[in-house]
Amino acid sequence: MSFLKKAADIVPGLGKFTYDNDAGKIFITSGTGVIGYRVAISLLEAGHKDIRVGIFEGDRQGMNDGFGRKIAEQLEEKGAEVIEFNWAQESDYATALEGVKTVFCTLPHIEGWADMFPTFLKTSKAKKIEHFVKVSFLRPTHAFKGVAEIARMYRENVPFVSFHGTCDDILQQAKTDSRISYTILCTSHLMATPLLAQGKTLREEKKFVTASYGMGVNYVSPNDVAKAAVVVLTNQKPHRNKVYNLTGPGPTKDSEIAELLSQKYGTPIEHIQLGYHDYAKNVKSRGLPKWQVRDSASMERMKAHGLDEHKTSYTTDLQEITGQQPESFDDYLSSTQFMRPGLQFP
Repeated sequence: MSFLKKAADIVPGLGKFTYDNDAGKIFITSGTGVIGYRVAISLLEAGHKDIRVGIFEGDRQGMNDGFGRKIAEQLEEKGAEVIEFNWAQESDYATALEGVKTVFCTLPHIEGWADMFPTFLKTSKAKKIEHFVKVSFLRPTHAFKGVAEIARMYRENVPFVSFHGTCDDILQQAKTDSRISYTILCTSHLMATPLLAQGKTLREEKKFVTASYGMGVNYVSPNDVAKAAVVVLTNQKPHRNKVYNLTGPGPTKDSEIAELLSQKYGTPIEHIQLGYHDYAKNVKSRGLPKWQVRDSASMERMKAHGLDEHKTSYTTDLQEITGQQPESFDDYLSSTQFMRPGLQFP
């Protein structure tokens, strides 16, 4: 290790002089996540074999039996090192980060998350992580003022978004007392969310339940987010200490999604439009915990404001990173080659 590298652990901010563009060993926190899986596969297929992937073997809502095992086997066949990683087990952090230079972090929607990320970041500092790429929700930046205003409203009204914002604040400060530089990829609503959050309802009842009051929603494809992540992971220097807001091609109504799902899966999917309180009761009836009901209902309430109907709700960050236009919802549903193994939808 060079003298400057050692000094970077002592002198805040010196990391900008010791940084190099080699990603080194990359740890992906969730190989079963819609984005983490795509990033892992893409990196491996591009020839970056020094990949460690965390797999959580616990229960995941809407997943088939053996889901994690199937993904682990596929990733290992392509050359990844797969380990069990549980956010709720602090003892897993140091093991996962041993010998790692770059982290790609997606946070699960689980109880007790407020304590997990600060502890994981602290461990990342101790393990001398040099670059940390995190996926988040929309975040205010100096560019795209319309998106910045929407991001502030979500942070004030949705606990899940507020939590992500706090984690992002902490991560952005990491460069002052560690080697860590960051890239934060903030997204609008993921196109995968309707399938994941309502998978059982879609399969068994053939219904898609929303409370967006017919407003268009800014849905972005996990495929596009993964493409952007691969770019910033493999060519880090231009993206160090930057925040990007990744948005979709334009507003999509939930009724249109129901029509697309009906076409793709060959069975009629009924769109059920509820008011906020009835929607919250519906989510609660699915057996979800109170905190998750609160987050889901809060997201729907924000959708109903119609904020995503305006052109100022969209950025060009995705195009600038990947050089490609955002994928449509129809294209996303058709891109089955990128989907994780073992999931069954209608």
